[in-house]
Amino acid sequence: MRSNNLGFLTESGKPELQPIRFEAYGVGIEIGCNNSLILREIESRLPRIIPKETKHLKAKKFDHLFFIKEIPTDNLFEIYKNSKKIEWWTDKNALLDYLDSQLRVTIAEYAVSRVFIHAGVVSWKGNALVIPGKSYSGKTTLTAELIKRGAIYYSDEYAVIDERGYVHPFPKMLSIRGIIDEFTQVDFKPEDLGGKIGTEPLPVKLVLITEFEKNAVWKPSRLKTGEGIIDILRHTLPTRLKPAFTLRVISKMAKHAVITKSKRGEVGKFAQDLIHYMETVST
Repeated sequence: MRSNNLGFLTESGKPELQPIRFEAYGVGIEIGCNNSLILREIESRLPRIIPKETKHLKAKKFDHLFFIKEIPTDNLFEIYKNSKKIEWWTDKNALLDYLDSQLRVTIAEYAVSRVFIHAGVVSWKGNALVIPGKSYSGKTTLTAELIKRGAIYYSDEYAVIDERGYVHPFPKMLSIRGIIDEFTQVDFKPEDLGGKIGTEPLPVKLVLITEFEKNAVWKPSRLKTGEGIIDILRHTLPTRLKPAFTLRVISKMAKHAVITKSKRGEVGKFAQDLIHYMETVST
C-alpha cells in the first residue's frame, strides 16, 4: 500500500473518494474524507461559508490540504491540515462548523492581493462602514441592526480590502449568537432581516473601533490616522505573513477614511446614532 498526498493509506495507492478542490482569492484548497456522505455535506455547505461572488476555480496547485477521517468504531472524527492532525470531534456538526471556520481563516490569511480584517461591514448611501472586532465582540449583532435600518450588507466576519483601499463583499450568512444561548450561532440571510447584499467594491468612509459597555452612550472620538491604523492592525489576519503589503493596504484605506472610537450600549439606540454620524461626518 502507498500513501496519498494527504498521508492516508489506500489499497490502490489512490484516494478512495474524489476530493473537493477549489480556489478562492488565489488560495488553492483540497478537502478529502473517507466518508462520501460527509464529503457531499461539506460540498453542500461551501456556498454558505464562502461567498457566491468568490470565483471557485480548478486550481493547478493546492496550497492547503484538509482531510476528515471518520473512525466509526470510536465514534470519532479527526481533522487534518497538510497531514497534521489539528482537532478531533465526536459530534459531526461541531466538526463541520469547525471546518467551515478553518476554511475561511485559511483563505483570509493567505489571500492574494487582498487583506482581510476581522470586521463587520455595511454600506450606507454608497459609502462603507467597517467595524473591526474579535469573535464574541457583538459586531454581528450591530451589523444586523444596521441592516434592519436600511444598510446594505457586505460581511459580518471579514472586511476584504484591495490594493486601492476599497472594501469588497464577503457576504456569508449572518451568524448571530444570543438567540438560543450566548455560544450557539443561528444563521440568517440578510433578506431575513429585510436587507440587501452589496455587490460592488466601495471606498471606506468610516472605521469604527468599539466595544460594548452597559449603559454606554455614543461619544465618538476621532483618531489620528496612525493611531487608527494600529487599532485596525490588531484585527488584521495576514500581518504576520505579509507585513509590508498589509500595512500598505491598510494605510491606503485609512488615508481616505474617518477612524473613530466609542463605547456602545444598547444596540438599537447606538445604531441610530451611528447612522446619523455616518451621514454627517466629513473626511
